[in-house]
Amino acid sequence: MNANQTQQLFFTHLKSKLPPHISFVDEIAEDLKISNDSAYRRIRGEKPITLEEMFLLCRKYRVSADRFFHLESNAVIFSVDKVDHLSFGFNKYLEFVLSNLKLFKLLENPTIIFYLKDMPIFHYMPFPELSAFKFFFWKRTLMAYPELAKQQFDGEEADVETLETSKQITDLYAQIPSIEIWNEESVNITIKQIEFYRQLNVFAGKDLLLKVYSQLEEAMDQLEMQAEAGRKFSYGRPVSSNGGAPYEVFINECLIGDNTIYAQGGEKQITFINHNGLNFMSTHDKSFCDYTYKNLQNIMKKSAHISVVGEKERSMFFNGLREKIYEKKKSI
Repeated sequence: MNANQTQQLFFTHLKSKLPPHISFVDEIAEDLKISNDSAYRRIRGEKPITLEEMFLLCRKYRVSADRFFHLESNAVIFSVDKVDHLSFGFNKYLEFVLSNLKLFKLLENPTIIFYLKDMPIFHYMPFPELSAFKFFFWKRTLMAYPELAKQQFDGEEADVETLETSKQITDLYAQIPSIEIWNEESVNITIKQIEFYRQLNVFAGKDLLLKVYSQLEEAMDQLEMQAEAGRKFSYGRPVSSNGGAPYEVFINECLIGDNTIYAQGGEKQITFINHNGLNFMSTHDKSFCDYTYKNLQNIMKKSAHISVVGEKERSMFFNGLREKIYEKKKSI
């Protein structure tokens, strides 16, 4: 591959990182402080870009230059936002989730695949006390908010911004087709968190503890109905096989998920890798995304498909989870 082709490949990759409604030429012209005509000539490879221009673009779009020069490297460049209560608090984390969903929605025929260790955040949000519990747990235990260190959980999320962002996330998630690979541990982790706070007397009262468990049961009912319909629909609304985005669920009892998220639409791909609690690293690296997609496809082939079909497996899975929740409620 000659220098001209390498440069064109570089700009093609940069373009893949922008949402479809953004003018790529306008962005490059603005980034490099040049005219649109000069930007066009660089994108087409008619005018070589300087090292300084390449450095600027690599830094902004968070890409590695070595892949375009065929240097021997197994490196994959990830973007990282480190969640903590000081520089990247919980509201910023929710805004991060919302902004990515907005980008996914703009893709051509988008699909998101979740390989789960914990239930995706979207499934908690329709249930006020349950979602408030998860938010409280994440802020107090994972993010170490100092003001929550000795505070009891009262069942409410007082932050108006958090509530509004949560609603937007829930509404947008319902519009995007998704595939989820589940395991019993995907729900057990929340039961363990509830029991942990129960033992520490963090709940303000038994009624609140029962309410959280009851809403976890309702979340299981909602998930089962969506799996049966093969469609997403809002909590409390009639089930409709014609409304809502397509929803597929697989059950794999042999492999424990790791909260990997893969999204694709048209020629665009992105992979999110979970680490250290709420943190996610993301990459558009084609080889890594292709590898992730291939691996997820392999896992799905070895899993039970319970959306629309697989009634027996679907019933057994959700009945088993409800039985566990019932036993916990009975012990309160």
